[in-house]
Amino acid sequence: MITPDLITRSNRSTLSLSILKDGQIVVKAPLKLSNERIQKFVFEKQAWIREKLTIIENNRQKYEEVISYRRFMLFGNQYSLKLSSAVKKIETAKSDLVIYMPASTENDKILSKLKAWYKKQAKTILEERVNYLSSILKLRPNTVRISDSKGRWGSCNSRGNISLNFRVIMLEPAVIDYVIVHELCHLVEMNHSKRFWNLVNSFLPSAPSAKNKIKEFGFLLGLF
Repeated sequence: MITPDLITRSNRSTLSLSILKDGQIVVKAPLKLSNERIQKFVFEKQAWIREKLTIIENNRQKYEEVISYRRFMLFGNQYSLKLSSAVKKIETAKSDLVIYMPASTENDKILSKLKAWYKKQAKTILEERVNYLSSILKLRPNTVRISDSKGRWGSCNSRGNISLNFRVIMLEPAVIDYVIVHELCHLVEMNHSKRFWNLVNSFLPSAPSAKNKIKEFGFLLGLF
């Protein structure tokens, strides 16, 4: 039997099980719930756990070079990184899927400079896309902020402020639009009710596919 990596207890009234991006299995349980009941609960979830762990492992193998920072995602494509004396700042070549970085960059500064570049690109690209989509949907946020969250792609608060993770630009364009439309729809429905999903799907018919696709890329949130 697959057993949990972590069991936490609190004053909660329900029992839950989740699998983190790294494959860690976490159970949250009420304070007085017996270990036997927890074990029974985990046993009943074995098929689901195996399915999720298989997906995580397949993604780990599929994107091994991305996870190990040998390749880098941008708009759903995997780019190699090359140091070049021909560039004075980071540049991309979509034709051969290469990110060029100045040859003078110190090895221990490569990732930090690349992260800063991603953030700068994200601010321009995502803000422009939000403006475009919000004009079509007639849903305008108060502000748009680029975040560095390790736990979510985006968020929207009750004041109409939207946050988008800079790593969103690593996703393919259709999934980027899904993330943005998802948050814009929260300006109307601050929940994940049926009405919310109906709104998302009415604006973006490809949303169900993108919603399923984005699950494959949860590991990107742990990069940098």
